[in-house]
Amino acid sequence: MGNFGIFVSESCVFSRSTLRSLTSCQIWTFYYFDITNNLGTAMGFYMWTLAISAAFFQACYPMQFSYFGASFGLETLLVNGTLQVHMYYRGINLPCSQSPDEICVALNCSYSRTRAVEDGNYTTNWCLLDGETVIALDTDPLDMKSYGCCWSPYIESSRETESFQFTFSLFADLGKRSDDAAVNAPPQLPLLPVLRVPQNCNATYNLTIYERNGDIINCRYGLQARHECAQCTQHDFVKLHQENCILQYNGFGTNGVYTLELMVDEYPRETILLTHSNGTQTVYSAFEDDFSASSTKSAKCLSSIPMQFAIIVEKAISECAFGIFRPTFVHPTPPNGARIYASNYDEINFTINAFSLNERITTFTVVGPHGLLKSDIWSMDDESVSVNVSWSVGAHTTPKQVPVCFLSTTSSGFQSEPRCIWIVLIEHLFEEQTLAPDLQCLSNAMILTVPRSLVSNLPDKSLQLNDASCNITGNDTHLLLAIPYSGCGTKLLEDKSHYIFTNKIVSRRRNETSEQLERLAIPVLCKLVRSTNGSEQANRLNDTIDKMLGVDTFEIQFSKEFNSSWRPAGPDSPFDASSKDHLYISIIAKSNETAFSLYVESCQMSVDTSSTVVTLLQQGCLNYNMAEEHKTENQKEKVYSVRLSSLPWHTAQVFVTCRVQLCAHMHSSSPCIPGCGFGSGSQAQQSDMQQVSAGPVHITKESNYGLNYAAITVGMSLGGAVVYFVLILLKRSFVRLQYRGPTRSFH
Repeated sequence: MGNFGIFVSESCVFSRSTLRSLTSCQIWTFYYFDITNNLGTAMGFYMWTLAISAAFFQACYPMQFSYFGASFGLETLLVNGTLQVHMYYRGINLPCSQSPDEICVALNCSYSRTRAVEDGNYTTNWCLLDGETVIALDTDPLDMKSYGCCWSPYIESSRETESFQFTFSLFADLGKRSDDAAVNAPPQLPLLPVLRVPQNCNATYNLTIYERNGDIINCRYGLQARHECAQCTQHDFVKLHQENCILQYNGFGTNGVYTLELMVDEYPRETILLTHSNGTQTVYSAFEDDFSASSTKSAKCLSSIPMQFAIIVEKAISECAFGIFRPTFVHPTPPNGARIYASNYDEINFTINAFSLNERITTFTVVGPHGLLKSDIWSMDDESVSVNVSWSVGAHTTPKQVPVCFLSTTSSGFQSEPRCIWIVLIEHLFEEQTLAPDLQCLSNAMILTVPRSLVSNLPDKSLQLNDASCNITGNDTHLLLAIPYSGCGTKLLEDKSHYIFTNKIVSRRRNETSEQLERLAIPVLCKLVRSTNGSEQANRLNDTIDKMLGVDTFEIQFSKEFNSSWRPAGPDSPFDASSKDHLYISIIAKSNETAFSLYVESCQMSVDTSSTVVTLLQQGCLNYNMAEEHKTENQKEKVYSVRLSSLPWHTAQVFVTCRVQLCAHMHSSSPCIPGCGFGSGSQAQQSDMQQVSAGPVHITKESNYGLNYAAITVGMSLGGAVVYFVLILLKRSFVRLQYRGPTRSFH
């Protein structure tokens, strides 16, 4: 490879032609680089240039908002006879800037949030934006056009020195459909992370659109005549498969950053009629009827939603196959397009696992909802690394279809293809307040009657509760279930005034390793008022609670010495330690089952305000870089220790959260135990997986000089002072909903 020179100035004016041109400056300094044929060096130089140019741009010129793409979603709600539209957006700001969110300004949104995204050291820093605007419609069709300033300075543009605005156009007919009598629901679009591809390699990007009406989705480039795009460029090295919304990069682009301004159109499969609130009606023909028309004549679509992003084309590499240099995803990573069904108070968990033969995977970039947690990277073997992702569903989480997109990156900056999955929040909950005759919330069980039409008339053997060992039965027309609070996988949650019991009817998977998606999920929820009035019903409920918690409850305790006195920690009684201490963590099960042993599936340490956690244990495998296990004679106790100085944060407090269960049979010969044992799973062999948390642990940072004093030499006069620094710890309230049941997971 050739030699490169870079001019740097204390006063800069940047051109916009490519990432590699830092352009004219008033005071010039020339730096000379000899870039060899080394692949890692070449890649590093290109991305180094991106990072350096970002730093110069921020230092030399007031940073404007730097748009790098966005996606949009619509949901409707009828409020006092008026159709209320909630528009959600997710966007990327690259590089991050302190200027206002221009997407929010363009939409006149009600709120906007910005958070930095971990993406390794191979692109300049970028931020994830999300927000919402609420629109009250006088007529049901929504037709809007918005614009803002400006696309990122890194975007390849035909206008060399001119900033160009981003623009998007959105149309949705939100009338009532004649085929299902429901308000039309436009497709929901994910937001892809920042994408990078080697110049000579093929890449496939499945846009993974969520569509719930059974309509036909068609993706196309935006049209300038409709104000759907700013540059409106169709790159000859990118092919768009319109019928399945897949993009393919063919390996013939030149280095640079290129925009893709797309529109996602929705068409009915059969001719339907949409009726609006003002009485007007619109006919939409079946997609096949219009598809034969000339490409210059667009078919009438039910909705047309913008999706915009950019692709960074980097230096060529010697081997393009995934798994060699570029990472590839392996089991148990959810497949692209997977849907995880959830209801209020659910805890979503899934694991991302990636493999690269010749590269070390250093980063997993995850773009998801606010509050999503990602563990640090851990490994079960020498070939692949993993990260655990979790998200707690709130009582009023919106929107109802939540995308999570992710990819992995190696130490040299090679990137996997992205995957996107959908967390689908079920709207029609079976709960006491909303479904009177179908669900009875008794003091010890939920009595549920479900019409078979709601479960797609699936046979009983194809359905299960959270615990697959509990049978589902019924008659010819209805399912008839008595779901105990203290069994069948029922979860117990609590708030200040209620006990909340949740379970779920789902379609049974074919086998343990199948990637068959859940096509059916019906949540069941009973919310009972906590009472101490001594009534018969209250006593029965309390007996049920005692039964649930008395069979297998778990507790985390702390100590600074092994086999010393142990102490629990809570919001009002934190455990105190110093940054130089070893923290010993004891997890103990309180159970009357003498034959059972404790199994710890995972343990994590986190700061309550952080979205990143440190993994001590994952899938039964210890992270030896962070923790050490200490053997005990009690089969219902596990003890681990952590050097607090090894934590990656400078923090005053941490919390510990573990997933645990009791097992009748343990394969102790293996250091990594996959659950209670191979092939086990019945209620008699193991308890439900539960989540237990403790903390905070308050950490006092000690001076590096500690309490050492200088020796005093006889005959010499030594003057000095020893200064002690005291760190004042701020006590933070830690208020969380307490999970005492098994968490929701996807494997």
